[in-house]
Amino acid sequence: MILVEREIRTAPAEVWAVMSELDRWAELLPTVSSVERLGDPGPITVGARFRVAQPGLATAVYEVTDWRPGEGFTWVASSGGVRTDAVHEARADGEGRTRLALGITWSGPGAWVARVLFSGKARRYMTREAEVFAALAEGR
Repeated sequence: MILVEREIRTAPAEVWAVMSELDRWAELLPTVSSVERLGDPGPITVGARFRVAQPGLATAVYEVTDWRPGEGFTWVASSGGVRTDAVHEARADGEGRTRLALGITWSGPGAWVARVLFSGKARRYMTREAEVFAALAEGR
């Protein structure tokens, strides 16, 4: 797993308020070119699907497999023998701050190729995303 963690000087609810706006990620994050929700435009729940385009990566359809309002979510995409699990967590540190954790895991027959080709880019993207989430949450 590639894991990026960051301490944010605000409560998890503030981080969640920004991180959970999946429909707006293309306007919030420089690492996302477009996000299109597939299906019901209502509240996000397990099973919600999104077509996500990122610079230098193939467009992927992610399905939310774990949705815990105020805490975190996981979404999964599968393509070409590779399953991508992306985890987003906002945990209280007990002192009014948040420990943001962004992680990505590749599995399946082609996982080794994804790790070789995309580990560096994934780490850079998640680091930038953590910076943006922190700036937005602290500025709310």
